[in-house]
Amino acid sequence: MSDLDRILGEFVDAWKTGGRPDLDAYLARVPAGERDELAARVDAWLDVAPTPDYPAAARAAIAAEPALRAALQAAEGLRPALPDSIPALRARAGLGIRDLAARLSERFGLADEERAVAYLERLERGELDPGRLSRRLLDALSELLGAVRIAVPPPAAPASPGQAFFRADEDAEDWIVQDIDALSRAALAAAPAPMDELDRLFLGGPDA
Repeated sequence: MSDLDRILGEFVDAWKTGGRPDLDAYLARVPAGERDELAARVDAWLDVAPTPDYPAAARAAIAAEPALRAALQAAEGLRPALPDSIPALRARAGLGIRDLAARLSERFGLADEERAVAYLERLERGELDPGRLSRRLLDALSELLGAVRIAVPPPAAPASPGQAFFRADEDAEDWIVQDIDALSRAALAAAPAPMDELDRLFLGGPDA
């Protein structure tokens, strides 16, 4: 085994065990004429490298690094809206919408694949509230589409009490009548059908 192979192997071992190896230190161990080759081989390996097995203390230290926190905040600002993310991730994974529906149906034991297709189509058109998606669904989509973790935007801040309840005096009678009418219609409406597993995934909320 050449010195280059040995040093590359040591870098790989350190990476896999969560040692956070310093590439510059490894490059300094080989002659100047071989450093470009070592850097290229490390770069090629990192393209397929597994996530290091960081111990809890190392994970906490990484998460607290200012540079990482700033990068994550910047990336969050550039994150596309969920309806735009799903089609892009599907295209990258080479999956049609029916392929994705079939895999979700298999994952969760869903009986109606056509309804799963319809839900995914509504999701991609922006017709579903991302805040009502189950974490189980998001985790499954992330795995099936090869994403780190599909995230949804935080819910909008609720209106202040003054904004929520202020009514001009001259409009009071109108909105009281409208509210009473709406409550009356709601009381007479049939109760919604109970949710099945597919409904819970797309409409039941994060904990469904």
